[in-house]
Amino acid sequence: MSQGIVQDLVHPVDAVRAAGASALAALGKDYPDLVAPVTLELIEIFKSKLEMTPAVRDKYDRIVSEAIDLWEGREGVALALKQLAPLMNAETAVTLASFFVPDALGDRNPEVRNKMLEAAMAVVNSHGKETVNSLLPVFDKFLNTAPNHASYDAVRQSVVILMGSLAKHLEPTDPKIKPIVAKLIETLHTPSQQVQEAVANCLYPLVSAIREDCPKMVSKLMKVLLESENYGERKGASYGLASLVKGMGILALKQLDIMTQLTNAIQDKKNYRNREGALFALEQLCNMLGKLFEPYIVHILPHLLLCFGDTNQYVREATDDTAKAVMSKLSAHGVKLVLPSLLSALEEDSWRTKTGSVELLGNMAYCAPKQLSSCLPSIVPRLIEVLSDSHMKVQKAGSQALKLIGSVIRNPEIQAIVPVLLDALQDPTKNTSSCLQTLLETKFVHFIDAPSLALIMPVVQRAFQDRSTE
Repeated sequence: MSQGIVQDLVHPVDAVRAAGASALAALGKDYPDLVAPVTLELIEIFKSKLEMTPAVRDKYDRIVSEAIDLWEGREGVALALKQLAPLMNAETAVTLASFFVPDALGDRNPEVRNKMLEAAMAVVNSHGKETVNSLLPVFDKFLNTAPNHASYDAVRQSVVILMGSLAKHLEPTDPKIKPIVAKLIETLHTPSQQVQEAVANCLYPLVSAIREDCPKMVSKLMKVLLESENYGERKGASYGLASLVKGMGILALKQLDIMTQLTNAIQDKKNYRNREGALFALEQLCNMLGKLFEPYIVHILPHLLLCFGDTNQYVREATDDTAKAVMSKLSAHGVKLVLPSLLSALEEDSWRTKTGSVELLGNMAYCAPKQLSSCLPSIVPRLIEVLSDSHMKVQKAGSQALKLIGSVIRNPEIQAIVPVLLDALQDPTKNTSSCLQTLLETKFVHFIDAPSLALIMPVVQRAFQDRSTE
């Protein structure tokens, strides 16, 4: 391997390492024979970077500078292996398995561990079909013989995720699938978002093989989701639940009574964990099922609005995340369904509900651009009304929502003057004339999109109603 690429892979700067990995993959495409020897060389580089530079001590044996871990080089190796994965042959993939488990996946640096897991996943996804019978025994042996010590936890989780990815390549009738699924469900308790997401992505393709056990699993996960005292476990249960529903199909929500249970939980006034757990589940169902989940969104909206003003801080945070997930997945039809109930919530007396619906309207900024342009002309005027609300928090939410909408404007000229426009909307008496002046001085070269017009027109309208002749 050329010395230049090696230096790039172990370089301390992220971007240089990534570029080195891409260059190596490009080389592998042109010279396929090099892939196997280069992979072995990468393993050697990894091993050479395992040693830490020793700590420097003074004559009294006090540490002057700490030992340094050169983890960047090891991460560079992981990036390169991920890029080379599709170009390898099955033999190299099997060799790599014994390098990943336990050394590379148990690295002392979390960055390296995460990148190595991505590389191992890439190898399994590219070569799982032809190597499934060689790789499963390696992973099985590790899980059965690894010491039951906390330092091996990271490797254990990674191996379970890799087994889940491998199981996709087994026949649905294969008896090995059931124990693998059980291990995957167990791994959901790990308090790491990356691990939980990876498990969720492994689970749903395996559902067809374990269909008769699904209702039991769902009720078990439901119990953890709503009753566990551990945040990580509840979050994991929400990932598992959404993944199983995706595998079984949207009808499972009705057949297994999932939505009724979640709706009851979100209305439970006594226990905040029930409300928070239900919100976690709704967020993941939105992310996993996308547009399929849309019909249910309209039914949960009123509860979501109430949760924005919940007395418990954790519930409010969960509501924020759920709102973003809901808005980012709405189709044009969904926006039409949701808007009326949000706008009517602005008439409510409770300031918390008002704030909630204002925040949701602001989160519409996360919609797809096409949906956004269709709904903004009706949103912005209502948000401007909110700015003069009697309650400070509602006003604050209003200006925050307008800022969010201002942040999605595509037109570069308008983007530059968004702060001026927002000032004029918030305090028209002081700032309208200076804003108009700025608009007059702006040369428009690009097409003006709907979000831009939605912010400009109220200022111009206000100016026409003004008494001064300016």
